[in-house]
Amino acid sequence: MGAIRALCAGVAATLSGERTWEGSPLTVREIFQKAPEPARLRPLLMPFEAAVYGGQGVDVVAYDQAARVAEPFRQPTGAAA
Repeated sequence: MGAIRALCAGVAATLSGERTWEGSPLTVREIFQKAPEPARLRPLLMPFEAAVYGGQGVDVVAYDQAARVAEPFRQPTGAAA
């Protein structure tokens, strides 16, 4: 669950600012709606919600799809420094 959370936190930070994940009253779904094409984040959102709210595990295939979806939102190393 930690890995999928980290992916979502990274995307949320890119969309709404670095501290969004820790202090926003918005849900992940609401934050992701700020993306240019929010539907493209569905392969990341669905396993996150299943894991966090449904207590389900995230399999390798779902994680790999989520990671691919999150990739364009990752900041290059050193960008935040």
